[in-house]
Amino acid sequence: LELRLNQELDHAVADLRTELNATLRPELSEVASGFLRDLTNGRYTDLELDEDYAAMLVDEGEAKGVISGGEEDVANLALRLAISQMIAERAGQPLSLLVLDEIFGSLDEDRRAAVLELLRSLADRFPQVILITHIDSVRDGFDRIVRVSFDVRRGVAQVRDEPVGGSDVAA
Repeated sequence: LELRLNQELDHAVADLRTELNATLRPELSEVASGFLRDLTNGRYTDLELDEDYAAMLVDEGEAKGVISGGEEDVANLALRLAISQMIAERAGQPLSLLVLDEIFGSLDEDRRAAVLELLRSLADRFPQVILITHIDSVRDGFDRIVRVSFDVRRGVAQVRDEPVGGSDVAA
């Protein structure tokens, strides 16, 4: 009896995965493609997901077999944003917070600017966006900067607001 129950459960989970792949994967790919177009200024228009949800960039109708580190980062960011948006839509309300950690690492200056512009345009869906980065050149695109550093001498972390655009930020 227990073996049969486990087999039925295994079949049900397999059927659920098949159903999710058939319905969610195309929708997720479509939403991610929209973000990808924005992030690449139309250079790439489509992001496809294989059955394991690995992202593939489509260039002129052909899936690119080899992509650069920056292209991979942009594809993964588009996918993360699409997943976040779909969760928010299914929750019936916008998510109030989006946290992105080290998303600028392998991106050039133009792509960094495109990412900041896209994130600003998502304010209706994600009113609060926290970006964690070590790249100071993007700081002009932020509304508020909180710097976290470690004081080795005292053995404690220090957190402080930094001025944006030459003026102090109100807390």
